[in-house]
Amino acid sequence: AMRHRFGKDPIFAINAFALGPWATGMNVSMSLVDVGILKSIGPDQKKLENTLTIFGPNYRYLVFGYPPFIKSFVDSTKLDLTRFRMDLIVGGEGISESLRAYLLNTFKTVISSYGASDLEINIGVETPLTIQLRRLCLKDRNLCEYLFDRQSPPMIFQYNALDYVIERQESGELLFTIGRQTSAAPKIRYNLKDFGGVMAHHTLGEKLAQQGLKIDDLPGPQSRFPILYVFGRADLTVPFYGAKVYPTDIENIINAHPVLVKEINSFQLSSYEDQGLNRRLRIYLEKRKDFEGALPAGLRDLFFDGLCECNQDFREVTRMFERDCVEIEVHDFETGPFAGRDIRIKNKYIG
Repeated sequence: AMRHRFGKDPIFAINAFALGPWATGMNVSMSLVDVGILKSIGPDQKKLENTLTIFGPNYRYLVFGYPPFIKSFVDSTKLDLTRFRMDLIVGGEGISESLRAYLLNTFKTVISSYGASDLEINIGVETPLTIQLRRLCLKDRNLCEYLFDRQSPPMIFQYNALDYVIERQESGELLFTIGRQTSAAPKIRYNLKDFGGVMAHHTLGEKLAQQGLKIDDLPGPQSRFPILYVFGRADLTVPFYGAKVYPTDIENIINAHPVLVKEINSFQLSSYEDQGLNRRLRIYLEKRKDFEGALPAGLRDLFFDGLCECNQDFREVTRMFERDCVEIEVHDFETGPFAGRDIRIKNKYIG
């Protein structure tokens, strides 16, 4: 599969996932020992920069890491990354199409893998078919709602149904059963607390045909593996007037804005009651380390309007509150709620 996707040229793999007691990084290292040169550095921007500097632009690099870490590296490095031939595989959390487009200015391809340290690290993977399908859903919210019962596009992958039996509960949570008898740690109907669903390839084709689209016209070559779609962890939402606000909503707004995508390093969300017992939604923004510019005016309106556009539930409940119920709080790098962050683990998005 690696050669099919990335060709036969020798590969220099750089593993920037967390190492040590973090199973994902160690499993990625063990999986890559036979594909070419491997350097496991963990999520350390200086080590990544030094690796590229020492080994130079003559290698074909395949970089693995968390999306926020990779974006932070691209924004802060002094290297001319256009000199390097690099592909990127991300995991650990979802990636927005606006962030993918941003990273494609640096990397030849940007692919997301779906898995979990407590289950398996590569259950599903993005393909040209699923990436194009997600882009279509981003442009056509009605198509997205028809296919996935929600106007915000999920992450979409393909997976091997011989290896994994994936079920969807009535609650929308996914259950995973590993089908291989050789598994050292069998999992039966294991609940990762992820919302999503599955769809056979032919079922997807039929649904698209009902919308006037031909699945064979989407990018190929196509495999007939089934579709796995994932909205994210059930516990990674903030309730607000009955609507659920997702970190991906905020990520989409930031990464689609030409200034914010370059100047914001991270964010957090919280929902709370003020002294008058009124519900409020607070969005914390962390400026990048070497911030020298200026953030755009009207941040509250920018995020309020952005949430109305990408979150149908939020749009429906806006008649119950005023715009000032959404608050924006900006912090310098690694201050306020972003202080004391451990770079070896994923970003915290819920305050």
